[in-house]
Amino acid sequence: MLKRLFLIAAATSFLLSLGISGNAQDSVPIEKEPMHRLKFENEFVRLFDVLVPAGQTTKYHVHLYDGISVRVSNAQIVDEPAVGAKKIFDIRFGEATFGARPVPETHRVINSGKTDFRNIYIELLSGKNAPVRAPYPVLSNGHVILINNDRVRVNRLVLKPGESSKMHTHPMHGLGIIVYDSKIELTGSDGKKRTLEPKAGDHVWQNAGTTHIIKNLSSSVFEAIDIELKQ
Repeated sequence: MLKRLFLIAAATSFLLSLGISGNAQDSVPIEKEPMHRLKFENEFVRLFDVLVPAGQTTKYHVHLYDGISVRVSNAQIVDEPAVGAKKIFDIRFGEATFGARPVPETHRVINSGKTDFRNIYIELLSGKNAPVRAPYPVLSNGHVILINNDRVRVNRLVLKPGESSKMHTHPMHGLGIIVYDSKIELTGSDGKKRTLEPKAGDHVWQNAGTTHIIKNLSSSVFEAIDIELKQ
């Protein structure tokens, strides 16, 4: 009887190991992973709005490009590569990180915490050998540089209620990611004004040469992450 139970346990363990291995072998492209929702794409980038509910796990999926992550949640996750050790991350709202990946990389994300994990993930589609441009001045005295490397410059802009940025020009193509629900007024170089009410995680594509002033019309802090592409 004991021998039979031992054999059953061993067989179960073997089948489970096959299941785990099979999941990695049956990995999908990132755009086919259900929790990675493709929201924007052009010749330079692809933007995914990633939402992994508490206790849930993504499918194994394949990354082919470097990328930028902008966190719009507090969460705890486990990054499980198909090859290598798992890593635990404590995610903080408003963080921005750059990931230079071995290509291709296959992994899955396990939400091991009690809150949903939401991440705005931007793939950098152009090659790693893009020419490095001459240094550009800081966008404005309100923009703080978070990341600056051969691929991107990433800035944070924080405006208190009623506060405005300086008129500034974006010299590179890029994306703006809204961190909190907001109400803002944009004034263009021609003086025309627009009122917008973006939500946390919303994005806007900005062509090189975009010039504007941003005024915070909300009763809470406005925060945005500007991702400038050096390509």
